[in-house]
Amino acid sequence: MSASKKNSVKDIAKSDLFSEEELLKFREMLQKERETLLAKAKEAVKTGSIQLDANEMMDEVDLASATVEQDLTFRLLDRERRLLAEVEHALMKIKHGDFGYCEGTGEPISKRRLELTPWTRYSVKHKEQLEKRHKVGRGLADEEQD
Repeated sequence: MSASKKNSVKDIAKSDLFSEEELLKFREMLQKERETLLAKAKEAVKTGSIQLDANEMMDEVDLASATVEQDLTFRLLDRERRLLAEVEHALMKIKHGDFGYCEGTGEPISKRRLELTPWTRYSVKHKEQLEKRHKVGRGLADEEQD
């Protein structure tokens, strides 16, 4: 193994599910997503779209419009912050050798699912169960409860 290849895999633990090359691919996907999210956040700060100075507003309509725009920006940034946390979590799972296993059941997550969203924590089956429980908690479950 060459020195550059060795350095590129130093933060990847041995996996029972994936080859070293597959884990490198997933890690690269996650790192790219992280870079994209960080760039979006930096751009939002740079363009000033998250700043609001009421003293610069001409009237209440301008203030309301700016407030709505700022609220939307904050929601988007919060969504991206949560996604960034999921990406970081997946990178740590690669580092510790836990990547690809459902956090709810311990079973392997399908490779296809991970290719689509490499930061996913759950298998499709477990995710469906979580969503069903969430609906039950809000009183929206089907009448057919066992």
